[in-house]
Amino acid sequence: MNTRKTLALALAGLGLLLAIAGPFLPGGVHLTLKDPPRSGHVTSLTALPNGDVLAGTQTGEVWRLQSGRWTRAKLNIGGEPVLAMIDAPGRAPVGTAAGLADAPVGTPPLEGRVSSLLRTDRGLLAGTASGVRLLANGRWQAPGPEANIYSLLKQRRGDGEWLHAATVGAGLLSTPAADAGAPWQPNNLALPDGLNVFSLATTTGGLLLAGTNQGLFWQSSPGQPWQSLHPGLDGQRVLSLYPDTRGTRLWIGRDDGLYWLDIAEQDATLTVTGELTAADSPAYQPPLGVSWIVAAGDRVMISAGAVYAYGSTQLAGWYWISLAGVVLILIAGWLTPRPETAASQSGA
Repeated sequence: MNTRKTLALALAGLGLLLAIAGPFLPGGVHLTLKDPPRSGHVTSLTALPNGDVLAGTQTGEVWRLQSGRWTRAKLNIGGEPVLAMIDAPGRAPVGTAAGLADAPVGTPPLEGRVSSLLRTDRGLLAGTASGVRLLANGRWQAPGPEANIYSLLKQRRGDGEWLHAATVGAGLLSTPAADAGAPWQPNNLALPDGLNVFSLATTTGGLLLAGTNQGLFWQSSPGQPWQSLHPGLDGQRVLSLYPDTRGTRLWIGRDDGLYWLDIAEQDATLTVTGELTAADSPAYQPPLGVSWIVAAGDRVMISAGAVYAYGSTQLAGWYWISLAGVVLILIAGWLTPRPETAASQSGA
């Protein structure tokens, strides 16, 4: 009888442990869906300084991830694809495929595709299909030259600030931030002709990175020759970039998923310190290209038609472990001696 009771207690303890531990067992680090209940593909992903994340969609929706929960912003932007956001809904205009939406009262209209927005000391910059536009003194200025602008970036360096425009077909255009209203100049020394530039980023030391349809390049300072960062990316489309805040890892979005490179910079030189690494196995990589990468707390988030988070996950099939724990508890209950059985055996 004592042996049966001891076995029952042991099974009950093990079962309780398995039932509780199941949901908490680690399943590795993977990309998992963290998608808003949206309609249409996600076309824009933006991280706010407070840690919230904004997702714009092909059907004109704007969703906000706050404290782990998605809520839809009450914006009426005509159902056009959302291409550019720089602040919380209602606090800044939104760039769409049909122009600037949700702008403050008195802002002159800006029609046509607005693919990127950037605040500067000179005024609001907008990237359009026909060039950079600068909102200053209550009107839109066109510094030129005419180009199909894909994205905009401010580069902070020890010698001042620069503004850069990634273009489709014309490489990069650049200008000192103080001269935002003057004509922007080509910044393509040593780059292939007719380059499509999809993404721009800066390292912690202020070096400029450009993801293109022909690989990933870096530049020590504006006007200097561009250099390929890694031969494994030569000829590849680099759709998005995100250097982490430590400056030691560069996240890279490609047509076939999320990758990273470990990097180091010293004396205006950028070097690769590790191999080009896929962030996840093909089974977990998204089916579409990674067009945006942002930081959200301790995780990296990406958009690839839908929104994914990269981080620790539960063990696949953890519920079977919890179920096994429940079964062991039931078996333990069956094995536990009943009081009447113990009494009859004692009387005998």
